[in-house]
Amino acid sequence: MDRDTFSDSRRARHFGRSNQNSLSFNNFARSENHRRNLRDTYLSETSSSEYYNTSFSPMNTRNSPAIPSYFDESSTDLSHQLNGFHLDDYNRKMLGTSASSLADSNYLRSNRLSSLPSWALDENREIRCDLTLRKVVEEGLVLSFSMDKSGCHFLQSNYFGENTQNVDPYIRDRVSREVLGSKEVFLTICKNIFGNFFLQRVIEYSTPLEQETIKKYIVSDITALCLDKSACRVVQTALEKLEPRFADAIVAAIPRKNRLMSICTDQNANHVIQKIIKKMPLKKWEFLVIYLCKQEHDNLLDICQDKYGCRVVQTIVEVLSEEAINKIEAEEKTRALRRLMSKILAKCAKLASNEFANYVIQHIIETPGILSDYRNAIIETCLLRNLLSMSQEKYASHVIERAFVYAPLSHIIEMMEEIFDGYVPHPETGKDALDILMFHQFGNYVVQRMLQICVDAVTGQRDTHINGIDFRHKFENWLAKLYVRARREKSRLNRFSSGKKILDILQSMEGYVPTATSFDLHSPFPQVDDVLAAFCPSSLFSPSATTTSNDWTSRTTSISSEPHFDYDFNFNNYQKF
Repeated sequence: MDRDTFSDSRRARHFGRSNQNSLSFNNFARSENHRRNLRDTYLSETSSSEYYNTSFSPMNTRNSPAIPSYFDESSTDLSHQLNGFHLDDYNRKMLGTSASSLADSNYLRSNRLSSLPSWALDENREIRCDLTLRKVVEEGLVLSFSMDKSGCHFLQSNYFGENTQNVDPYIRDRVSREVLGSKEVFLTICKNIFGNFFLQRVIEYSTPLEQETIKKYIVSDITALCLDKSACRVVQTALEKLEPRFADAIVAAIPRKNRLMSICTDQNANHVIQKIIKKMPLKKWEFLVIYLCKQEHDNLLDICQDKYGCRVVQTIVEVLSEEAINKIEAEEKTRALRRLMSKILAKCAKLASNEFANYVIQHIIETPGILSDYRNAIIETCLLRNLLSMSQEKYASHVIERAFVYAPLSHIIEMMEEIFDGYVPHPETGKDALDILMFHQFGNYVVQRMLQICVDAVTGQRDTHINGIDFRHKFENWLAKLYVRARREKSRLNRFSSGKKILDILQSMEGYVPTATSFDLHSPFPQVDDVLAAFCPSSLFSPSATTTSNDWTSRTTSISSEPHFDYDFNFNNYQKF
């Protein structure tokens, strides 16, 4: 997969960077431990660890207790009935990722035998085709069916969807009382791997009176539900389907202090926060912006540097940059965005160099409209005068590339001038910034991007006018310098796929200068003036034959880089080889 496709993939945005350097890995480990500590603190305070099985160890090989037959239907003890499902044993089995698939299959089979009565199953241990919803309800099996895979499908196919209007009111009332009659039952179904899907349908087709009960149950244990893999889906559905007054009450119950950090950075709860941001008015979740922008804390930095938290911040930026419906909303969004962006600009250097936070900066740079001014501010305050060092960083180099692609022409010219003419060559080796980046494992992608921009400008695919002044001659000069440098280092470039890419782009350009001097790959490297003469006039180039930006090679190739040196700003002796 090429680099652009990889960067644009949402899944890869968070899981694709496998080759981390030790510093980034240590920072991530500290962030993970911090989030787990916050989560464990909450669980110890609320005494709800049974929902998360915090005492369970994946290495625990203790034999599971024998699973008794289905609970006594005549018993009225709800806790005894719930124990009949062996939910803790089931959750432990699902969490034991090292267990074999055969063991999991056997466990699920035995779990079905214990949760569903034998008369409801056929000879293949599947639900009988002649079983009716009335029979399930009258036998009091709604709870057990909802937490079985096939049973959950049976309930949804017979009670919801196209069949919803045809359900007997008596049956519907009985199902509602079974599910919503007790908070303990409701929370248990919420956290079940199958039951949560059935409960989402219950919420979708609930009445206002039932919604009041649903809201009360969710608010009573909101943090635990948000952190749970299954229950977080129920909370998101409630935010979408409940009446606004009930959804507002759920949002109001979200913790505002220390626990908010664990929610924003949790792999499950972050989806609840994103749902709130996308579906609710700004004034309902403005507390998130306030939390991120606290002066005495680095909440923004901590959340942006998290694998899941960076998506929360990016979602906030996306929503705040969308067009407002009315003037009042526009003013509120502008105010909140200005507050958030001032904090991001203050931490821009750290964010751009982080494994996950760099995506927040990339998003700001590549989004047009209201974020354009903030993109320019990032380039001016963070990137310019730091291009050489940031281009050699694994994650910051992605930000530099995005800046070259989406920056206005005036900023592109400044960035080009800094790379080509902004650093004094090393006094002993004579190497300049271009020498270093061309053979650097990350910097070479920046050089490829610069080369493609020059090609696009020279061939007319990119506008080169500012206030009526044409700057195409600058791009022709930079392209000529790249041409000369590539010919000089041809043997070294041919060793690497990235170097071959540079040579291929330049070779494709040579084919479209029929009247100019032709430079064979084996000929002595030409002077800059000769190359300029060959490249002019620009109209001789054909845009159709140039390489597109989608042809970039992947960063997986390891390239041995040259020793790095510190350079003084104010390079003024470029042609000293």
